[in-house]
Amino acid sequence: MASEGDRATRGAHAAPQAPKLVLVGANHRSCPLDEREALLRRATYPRLRAAAGPNPPWTDLVLLTTCNRIEVYAVTPNPSEAARAVRKGLEIPDSSSSVYVLAGVEAAAHLLRVAAGLDSLAQGEAQVADQVRKASSLRPTTWRRSTLLADLFERTAREAPRIRTLAGLDGKDISASHAALRFIETSVPVTHPTVALLGTGKMARIAAGSLRGRARILVANRDAHRARQVAKGLGGKAYGLDALDAVLEAADVVLAATATRKPLVSRARLRRALARRPGRPIWFVDLGFPRNIDAACRDLPGVTLVDIDALAPWGAQPLPPAALARAEARIHTEAERLVDALHPASHTDIVILRKTAEEIRRREVDEALSRLPALSESDRAVVDKLATRLVNRFLHGPTERLRSFPEATRLEIVQELLRGMGGTPR
Repeated sequence: MASEGDRATRGAHAAPQAPKLVLVGANHRSCPLDEREALLRRATYPRLRAAAGPNPPWTDLVLLTTCNRIEVYAVTPNPSEAARAVRKGLEIPDSSSSVYVLAGVEAAAHLLRVAAGLDSLAQGEAQVADQVRKASSLRPTTWRRSTLLADLFERTAREAPRIRTLAGLDGKDISASHAALRFIETSVPVTHPTVALLGTGKMARIAAGSLRGRARILVANRDAHRARQVAKGLGGKAYGLDALDAVLEAADVVLAATATRKPLVSRARLRRALARRPGRPIWFVDLGFPRNIDAACRDLPGVTLVDIDALAPWGAQPLPPAALARAEARIHTEAERLVDALHPASHTDIVILRKTAEEIRRREVDEALSRLPALSESDRAVVDKLATRLVNRFLHGPTERLRSFPEATRLEIVQELLRGMGGTPR
């Protein structure tokens, strides 16, 4: 039997483990809204950093939050240790059944489904791809950064429209806002209702815009000027939040979609409003996460309250089995590529190609700027950024295609490209 010393010696000389993708998350399917709201309050980078200690078990980490989910993605040589640290930071007990842990290709495939909207309450919504794209940029400036997950999230967001097309969802109006609209159309028996909009964000505007001409629109927002702008575009009337009581008294339907951390409408406030409108029912559609309407309002007489999770029956978009199979096949292929991209050594030829292109770009920009000495620093930065974006745009498609080739074929193509660019084949 090996001694503790033997095992320690072998561990000290073991080769570094390859980086792996791991995901710890909770969504509308696995976790009730009450629990997700509590988890959202704990899901912060400082908590995760503190839980990880001085030597974090990950080389990169990104927190992704949407109205349907809280997820933490990490690149780590030890997925189980990283998952434990994330659970500790989010105060998730090991016994919790509300949280899922995925690793490797399964984690990458899940992220692709998320970005394509296939894992959303409103199945197929397109907006979530932008949230995936921006997630890595929302990390604190003091957070130790790596480009691994930023690149992976960017590639995922770019792939999302293709997956949606394969699933037959391209061009369709799908979002939680459209689910809210379907609820109002099918469940509110009021002709030409008065619909109050709490908040002026995109989700609220989409739903209210679809009701224009079929409802009287009221817009209430903390920024009164913004409320007037949105109300004008919708043909409605604007209010500040200081007039919220008057809005509640007048509305048949309240559509709430603000970024507030506390409910705007409490049970006590609503009870007072109901006393001034006896015999008139009121419907609330709460798209907020956290919720904008106190859940206790649901028990008041004449009140119907539907939160983001309760909209599921109006957000479901059953997909044809053949279309779903095509999308899943693409997801599996792309998930393998995403995971493979976490191992730079496996595609050193592509790395060399990109480095050569960057060297050429840098030389050309320097030469061009030397001929334009009158340019300001900001103008020079614009030129430099434009050149970078052009190179990245031109190289993205070809390099993604190269990753799908067998190694021998890829090496041959890259070497030929390097010769043409004046680089040195390796």
